Amino acid sequence: MDLAQVPLFRELDPKDLEALAREARPRPLRKGEVLFLEGEPVRALFVVQKGLIKVYKLDPEGRKQVVLHVERPGRVLAEVALFLERPTYPASAEALEESQVLAIPKEAFFRLVEERPPLARALIRYLARRQGQLLHLLDRLVFHEVRERLCEFLLERLREEGQGFRLPTNPELAALLGTVPEAVSRNLGELYRRGLIRLSGRRVEIPNPTALEEGIL
Repeated sequence: MDLAQVPLFRELDPKDLEALAREARPRPLRKGEVLFLEGEPVRALFVVQKGLIKVYKLDPEGRKQVVLHVERPGRVLAEVALFLERPTYPASAEALEESQVLAIPKEAFFRLVEERPPLARALIRYLARRQGQLLHLLDRLVFHEVRERLCEFLLERLREEGQGFRLPTNPELAALLGTVPEAVSRNLGELYRRGLIRLSGRRVEIPNPTALEEGIL
């Protein structure tokens, strides 16, 4: 994946992109391989190049996972943790399938931010957008019903990835939607029975997005 396709870097000119690319190092990950663990020192900014990366936290006993989000190609990991007063990863990350990330070392990224004002401005705009997305997620978790949140999630994935996008597991999807796996399974089944979605394993097609959107109301 070209760095110009990454939302964080999309507005940068070719010289800034080339400077970033010189610092980026590819890191392949096997399915289930850990990228970083909660509490470890932050050493790099990561760009998902291919595959899926799950970001999660463990309960106090270290047994149950709570999935915070699943990142796809083009998404960035650890961009906020870089700037914490004590820069450690606030959650853990592992590959859900064979994946590859680009790692940009922390010191190199800081140097580029200081040397290249367009990169600093792009970072501020990106973090502002992420804050807006988190506020929208909070609104959905507090005020919207499970089926509505599920339909919105499916439509968002369709816009970003097109037909045949991969669905997270029901426990992962439940964590993303703020519900329980049984509710996810029940609502997915209902959407399937109504013909609003087609399922092939964990791949989803939405034959009529307008009808699914109307189902939110």
